[in-house]
Amino acid sequence: MIINLKNKKALVTGGGTGLGQSIVKSLADAGADVAFTSRHNKSLKETYNLIGNKKKHLPCNIDLSKEGNVKKLYDKLKKEFGNIDILINNIGHTLEITDPFAHIKDWKKIMGLNLFISVEMVNQFIGDMKKKNWGRIINITSLAGMEISGPSTYNVSKAALTAYTRSVGRALAIEKYNIVMTAVAPGIVLTKKGHWSKMLKNNPKHVKKYLKERAPLGRFGTIEEITGIIVFLSSNYASFFHGSVFHADGGQAKHYMSDT
Repeated sequence: MIINLKNKKALVTGGGTGLGQSIVKSLADAGADVAFTSRHNKSLKETYNLIGNKKKHLPCNIDLSKEGNVKKLYDKLKKEFGNIDILINNIGHTLEITDPFAHIKDWKKIMGLNLFISVEMVNQFIGDMKKKNWGRIINITSLAGMEISGPSTYNVSKAALTAYTRSVGRALAIEKYNIVMTAVAPGIVLTKKGHWSKMLKNNPKHVKKYLKERAPLGRFGTIEEITGIIVFLSSNYASFFHGSVFHADGGQAKHYMSDT
């Protein structure tokens, strides 16, 4: 199977670091023109320097959590880049909000970042996909959206994004616009400047214990082990995967498994 995304235009949110950066590169390597966002110009430049044929791609310095900026991004892309065929909703973080009884203001922050931005992005870009009768939307959720893993606030927000994918993905199938919404739910993946990179530096004993007790493979996943499925889901080959959620966790998840 050869996946060629030539003549497809992709948008990756949170494309400046970690998994997002690798998604940008993988889509570009597959032939897509890629626009990507970050709040930090330095991160955008780092990603931009990793991809070839730079005239095809567009870095966008923007904070999508600010009201009105999703529409502002849409207008910028219409003018400078073109209509989006592939949307990768990759923004997400714990925001270091770990209290399960956090103030409602903190709950709104975490839900806004991990769910509402993705919903707004879909609402903004879905119209052009329907006009083309083709589109791929991939939400990067998490193992935490399927079972307890990490702060309650993060679990809930990612669970909501997972449910959104299943529900809206099915609705898109019924509408028959050839727009496929899916989700990828990574487990413990080691990324540059990510949570586990910091833990390796600050608390290696905890990391060793975690890998021994929670990771069947006894190791972290690599970014390269995640991006392949994302490229596949961005292609014509994914035309029967409406609402599907793919786990990339090395067997880490225990739901639908016995404890023995």
